[in-house]
Amino acid sequence: MEDLKAMLKTKFEKSIEGGSLLGIILKTYENQDNPVMVKMRDERGDYTKEYRASDILSKGYAFSEIHNALSGKNVAYITDNHIDIISTDVGCWINKKYTTGFYKNDNIDDIAFKVKDADVNIIVVDQAGLDKIKDLPQEIKDLFIKVFLLEGTSMPESDLGFKELAPFVLKADESKVKLIEYDDPKEVEKNIIKVVYTSGSTGKPKGVPITNRNTLYACFGVTRSMFGDSEVRERTAFFLPNAHIFQSAVYGLAYTGSFVGYITTKETFMEDMPKINPTFIFGVPLLFQKIAQQVENKLMSMLGGFFKEKDLISGTWKNRLFIRPLFSKLVKKKLGFSKANTIFSAGAAMNSKTYDFYEHTFGIKVSEGYGMSESTATLTSARKGKKGSAGKAAIVNTVEIRNKNEEGVGEIWVKGGNIFDGYLNSTDRDEFDEKGFFKTGDRGLLDKDGHIYIKGRIKNYHKGADGRFYNIEAIAEKVLDKGHQIQQVAIFLLDASFPTALVTLGEECLDFQSYKNDKKLISELKQECQEIIKSLEEEKYFPIPRKFIFTPSYTEENGLLTPTKKTKVMKVLALYEEEIKSFSEKESEFAVCAEDHELFFP
Repeated sequence: MEDLKAMLKTKFEKSIEGGSLLGIILKTYENQDNPVMVKMRDERGDYTKEYRASDILSKGYAFSEIHNALSGKNVAYITDNHIDIISTDVGCWINKKYTTGFYKNDNIDDIAFKVKDADVNIIVVDQAGLDKIKDLPQEIKDLFIKVFLLEGTSMPESDLGFKELAPFVLKADESKVKLIEYDDPKEVEKNIIKVVYTSGSTGKPKGVPITNRNTLYACFGVTRSMFGDSEVRERTAFFLPNAHIFQSAVYGLAYTGSFVGYITTKETFMEDMPKINPTFIFGVPLLFQKIAQQVENKLMSMLGGFFKEKDLISGTWKNRLFIRPLFSKLVKKKLGFSKANTIFSAGAAMNSKTYDFYEHTFGIKVSEGYGMSESTATLTSARKGKKGSAGKAAIVNTVEIRNKNEEGVGEIWVKGGNIFDGYLNSTDRDEFDEKGFFKTGDRGLLDKDGHIYIKGRIKNYHKGADGRFYNIEAIAEKVLDKGHQIQQVAIFLLDASFPTALVTLGEECLDFQSYKNDKKLISELKQECQEIIKSLEEEKYFPIPRKFIFTPSYTEENGLLTPTKKTKVMKVLALYEEEIKSFSEKESEFAVCAEDHELFFP
């Protein structure tokens, strides 16, 4: 911690002198005149509810007293973001316990596993969370000494088998802040403050314990790389669930005073953006891709074909004379992008077409970052990066590329104060070497300027019929880059002479039966697939998908999409294994797989 203190400069960085995540909020409260940290929607959907550092701290103190009275262990929650969930975190830190968040779309077996793995005996839920946990086995329900119901959650009329259910109300009282003491940084350095679970896309979820040390270093790393010497408070939207490491990391920045966070949800995000008018927009590639496609479709349909796709993703004369100076301003205002000076995308690589759209249509540079739960979200980023790059290593990280091939691509190993010490309830240290470096499981390339380019997961390099290994994620990105209506792609390649692409129209296209029977749409999709093949042939790209199967959308609800909108490729391939095999024996290049898994060849 002493080495970190010596580097702190701005007022936001100096909050890290608090010595723990709880201490950061206390320091911000004292040194920044008790700033507003969080805003929430009221009943009309307007952002009239403001919460200062003192509100978060005093509500946290209120929960610490409730927690003590119950002799509580660690605390779980299944909810959208809410001020009282933030304060639950704080109350647990006061009592030297941790929180862990579960997702509404987790399956029951995974939730039951996490409850036991994280040693949880209190849970806070909203209505969707209650609807989920009512189906837990009785032996798991018996572990909860209390189930708290967040505001807006109805008390069930029948007995659900829990020991006790009660409304969750935390009162703000600034006079209580003086009762909260700073932690001793040395004593709490390795205290777990949160457990974040991996998605479990290839097996049981793993608990990633995040400590005070991890959080302090992550906050400093992001603040320095993304904000430099700025002391201007940014405005952003909080829409990912607090269970996710990306959102948790952004909360950490809010506690330093760097952000005022406006709590929204993925359902109300587009409605809320014009009300928020964020200066800093963080999110995942699919979110930005969907927005870009909606704008593109709107502009191209409004103007009767005057604009082509190339006018939106490059500096054509139509872009310079019409799109940027005229239409862009109107669209940005309607979307709530007028004040945005930075778009920060992480969680997966953004395809080049989407990147170019924001630069040429909106005049906003996209900054990409790279990280994972095990690195407290932060590894690399940059306020202004290079296209295709995930930025440079944060000041708190050392990044090495090992076992490089002739192109300089190799395994990514990392070290730093933000890196976790090992998975919860596991003594396995296979992911670490003798110097303390962590093997990320990703492949990447460092250029001469220190920018890192992520080349995919090691496990996503599959062998083709020629005996060589290819990155199926990179092939999927190529298809997305060349496509227009296609929004989600999973590639099958294993020992096949060419890839088969399983594609969808995106998670919002849920009426699969209608579009399966829409002859005009199917004809357009077949044409799009043929154009993708032709375009990749012209680029001399290899290997090129030669067969396309259109399937129902990948969603969180069906377990094929993570909360950050990444396709769970292995689960998709496993789900459609029989159909892929059957299709490979057909002459057709295009098929539609119905919800009952029957293949059609239109």
